[in-house]
Amino acid sequence: GDGDEGRYGGNDDEDSSGIMKYVRVWYGGADIGVGDSNENSGNEINGITFGGVGNKTVVEHCEVAFNLDDGFEMFGGTVNLRYCSSIFNGDDAFDTDAGYRGHMQHLYCMVGEKGHHCVESDSNLQDLSLRTFPKMFGATFVGGAPDNLGGNDAIMKIREGSGGLFGNIIMMNSLETGIKLTGCD
Repeated sequence: GDGDEGRYGGNDDEDSSGIMKYVRVWYGGADIGVGDSNENSGNEINGITFGGVGNKTVVEHCEVAFNLDDGFEMFGGTVNLRYCSSIFNGDDAFDTDAGYRGHMQHLYCMVGEKGHHCVESDSNLQDLSLRTFPKMFGATFVGGAPDNLGGNDAIMKIREGSGGLFGNIIMMNSLETGIKLTGCD
């Protein structure tokens, strides 16, 4: 309805929105925004999007491949991802935003020649209650170098309004650097 576009989620960190096991999403996504340039409009459909989903939701053994935009994107919430892979997508493999605070474990990413990062994390600096803080452990991240020359400045890009805990992550094949921090003061 009017004024409700883009609303999602709730305030229950332990929400259960169901179970996703052994799901594959290939060749999905679309740019649904209005734009005249060859660049994405900023309003694209991700492979799998979670908006304010809680940590009682089960997401295991899922894969997104060859998607137009991000593979997995979490807007807020605390949903946990286990055994997930995101390969050859058009933007980021695992994108966290708007106060996401879940755990991710046993991840795999390969950035193709059109992708950007294995991880992008950011949030809203004006509202500290929306600070993004993912906990990510046990991952293998393969950057797109040398074929990817646009937008692949780091395998993990942690931006404004974001922090996190990261460990046991193997990163390789980066064009510039493994982890890039911007505006995280």
